[in-house]
Amino acid sequence: MATPRKLKTNKTVRLIFTGGFLGSGKTTALAALARDLVRRGLRVGIITNDQSANLADTLIVRQMLGELGVPVEEVVKGCFCCKFDELIDQMEKILAHEPDILMGEPVGSCTDFVAAVANPIKIHYGKSFVFAPFSTMVDAQRVRELLLKETATTFPEEVAYLFNKQLEEADIILLSKSDLLRPEQIERYLAVLEEKHPRKEVLAVSARTGAGMSRWLDRLLSSRPGAETVLAQLDYAVYARAEAVLGWLNAAVRIRGDKAFAPAGVLRTVMAAIRDALQAKNASVGHLKMVMTGGGQSMWINLTHRDAEPVFSETRMADVAAATLIINARVHLAPDDLEAVVRTALTALEAAQGLQVEIEDLQCFSPAYPDPPYLTRSPASGPQ
Repeated sequence: MATPRKLKTNKTVRLIFTGGFLGSGKTTALAALARDLVRRGLRVGIITNDQSANLADTLIVRQMLGELGVPVEEVVKGCFCCKFDELIDQMEKILAHEPDILMGEPVGSCTDFVAAVANPIKIHYGKSFVFAPFSTMVDAQRVRELLLKETATTFPEEVAYLFNKQLEEADIILLSKSDLLRPEQIERYLAVLEEKHPRKEVLAVSARTGAGMSRWLDRLLSSRPGAETVLAQLDYAVYARAEAVLGWLNAAVRIRGDKAFAPAGVLRTVMAAIRDALQAKNASVGHLKMVMTGGGQSMWINLTHRDAEPVFSETRMADVAAATLIINARVHLAPDDLEAVVRTALTALEAAQGLQVEIEDLQCFSPAYPDPPYLTRSPASGPQ
């Protein structure tokens, strides 16, 4: 096994990592946790993660926590597992702020986190960090789609395999977005998750209303050891196919107008055009996020299911004459087709609203075969 570089810390820092499938609500939940931790007098830092640059989540977290002075870094062009050295680099940047808590959000197509990330950290940096329980977030929509098979999906079985492995390695399974469910629905989905994973603690939470969040945070701050569940078996060929069926698009777009335009209208128009095209192609959506920034303001819109209604951020922007639009899409569609859908939507925006639309950067691909450099199944095998 390779040896990562040395890392110096002045104190032991608690690591709170939260995984989960695309669109499960990790970003909003971690931002809510960070606000609560700061209110409790703790210093916090966050690291986001993506397979490409121009990450919407980083912009969203910085906007949500900017007034609190929470440092936010990112690991891009690969998951934490495969970019372990880059993760350590970003952790070191956060450590310069002397945090009590360092939080991380693995990319939504990631699994085997404990063997590929937690165990190497325990082996090589055991005196610097202590892991809180590793949480996996899941929303009811994915339970119906990928666990119970009650709703139609174009995601292949490999994606369901990945989804179940994410649940399998969790210490805590979180039923997210509970504010969107009736009490009897919450009870049903919690029972399903407990039946499928009887040794896990299962909680319902809502980052929007705060329901269940304090209980979850209390678990994370307890003395209970975390990131303890190593997957006994993971077929990397199946895992790789699950990621490879997804088209992964990140784009940065510059939008200008001869006069001020409404950012919310632009976001709504582009989102509707992309969603309609994906519906026509019968392409399942992992998530589709767009963030617009301009004039010192920002707002975002999010879609986690092809047939759902998109959700806007609570913050809104005043009219601007110029703005930058970040688009992140993870869709069960060939990359060339996904890119064509997005480019067509942007061209239509330009024609319909008389705006100047310039694509400054666009990357569209399927994730590469996962190859964690420090993968180990036993944290006891290395020096402390």
